[in-house]
Amino acid sequence: MVLRYRADIDGLRALAVLAVILFHTFPNELPGGFVGVDIFFVISGYLITQIILDGLDSGNFTAASFYARRVRRIFPALITVLIATFAFGWHYFLPMELASLGKNILASALFSANLMLLSEVGYFDVAAHLKPLLHLWSLGIEEQFYLVWPLLLWSLPRRRLLLATGIILSASFALNIVMIAHHPSETFYLPFTRAWELMAGAALAQISRKDERRHDLFAAVGIAAIAISFFLINTKTLFPGWAAAVPVVGTVFLIRSEGSFLNRVVLSNRAAVNIGVISYPLYLWHWPLLVFAELLKFRPLTDLERGLVIALTFFLAWLTCKFVERPIGFGRVLFAKPLVACMAALAVAALVPALGYGPTLPDPISRMITVLNPQEGLRVGECMLSDGAMVEFSPSCVDQKRPLVAIWGDSTAAALVPGFRSLQASRNFGIAQFTVSSCPPLLIRWRGAIGRQLIFMGAPRCYFPAAFNLDWLWPTLISVRRNRPSPMPTRRCGSVRTTPSHYCILPRPSASASCRTMGRRLYGLSELKLLLPRCRSQNLYGLRCLP
Repeated sequence: MVLRYRADIDGLRALAVLAVILFHTFPNELPGGFVGVDIFFVISGYLITQIILDGLDSGNFTAASFYARRVRRIFPALITVLIATFAFGWHYFLPMELASLGKNILASALFSANLMLLSEVGYFDVAAHLKPLLHLWSLGIEEQFYLVWPLLLWSLPRRRLLLATGIILSASFALNIVMIAHHPSETFYLPFTRAWELMAGAALAQISRKDERRHDLFAAVGIAAIAISFFLINTKTLFPGWAAAVPVVGTVFLIRSEGSFLNRVVLSNRAAVNIGVISYPLYLWHWPLLVFAELLKFRPLTDLERGLVIALTFFLAWLTCKFVERPIGFGRVLFAKPLVACMAALAVAALVPALGYGPTLPDPISRMITVLNPQEGLRVGECMLSDGAMVEFSPSCVDQKRPLVAIWGDSTAAALVPGFRSLQASRNFGIAQFTVSSCPPLLIRWRGAIGRQLIFMGAPRCYFPAAFNLDWLWPTLISVRRNRPSPMPTRRCGSVRTTPSHYCILPRPSASASCRTMGRRLYGLSELKLLLPRCRSQNLYGLRCLP
């Protein structure tokens, strides 16, 4: 199963890896550089299918030998980078970041890095720029392809392989198109919606190329498609979707154009081939080094610093290729079983931080940031509501004690509640908590049906803009849905009588009044204290006094 070497494919690998590195280092210079991963997918599908078919034709293909070769090819450099990343994270990461790193190392060892990254999409997840193994999602998809595709090639009759390839390609591409609009993260990470890219290379490996007269035309169209992808696709593009077809088709055309001027002279030149040879360790090293450098500096890197990081990436990739990949992956000694054992040991070690048993913060800091029972402390679902949740504030959100301290705002304001609860042990005051996630405490004017100014609480897009009822002893939120008042009983609101379809009409506050004075004027309560800063050009929540 020794494949005929093609220098132009190594040159194509160089193009792909340089595009990805340039995108991660200087994203504004090459906005679509991330499609280099899609180029890798097509190359992998093409080469792996050729290796398997050649083995089947010669009668010496076995699943054991195939997977042993894949282990010797993938594991040495991957284990090296994972160990280095683990060591750095153990010493420099905070507990939450280290736990995420442990999970990602474990997932990488189990060929499921893409699935782990998909599961971590969410508000409370570690930011993407802090994930040193974020780039391994593509390796997870390739490894899942290696697990399934050889068995299908081995089990299906040869005359039906191309038909089966076409069916898988079409089904995967259709699923990709259907899901991209409503499930972009799943479409990006799942192997089912990425399989068509590998299948494109697999289909090319099964098609004989007898007419070589137009290979220069195919090469020109292929490189043009890839160049268009680099500059017209960006992070705002729905991807993969239809857009991914452009670099995939371009890569297929370039691989098909063996012998063309572009393949023979440009892609096969020594510089491109040398970069292509170390493209795998280059890809593995570049992203962790960028993450670590920015973490150590504690602010964004300058262009010069990013350039130095990439220079270090090339040096480490060369060392990895020369002293790790070649002796282990291409040496005479078969290292497949020791490599599997080493990867298993690394997975077990990663379980320690993944389960929360890594290094901890000093006790004073740990006590400062720890909330023993967040549900009780923040009163989530009662007085700390989610933006858009169709629920009302609980009556327990307002204490009976006086004076009242009103805590009004988003989740940042809600985080103050446990501290004020602890102060109640030594001071006599009550708390009125009205907090909603992502809804800062904005006072908003709205002109009602009778032409008077209404004072609302909350951002306009929030579920519960509200007005304060002056007849109550504490501020009462009157909920509205879609900016329309809810029916409410007729009651007096200050000196103005309301109707079932209107809010309380409140006087326009003075522009020079402080937030505290304005709050007392709105509520009519001398004992009420608003937990808000005075009106200035800027403050914690961006609050403004109304003009």
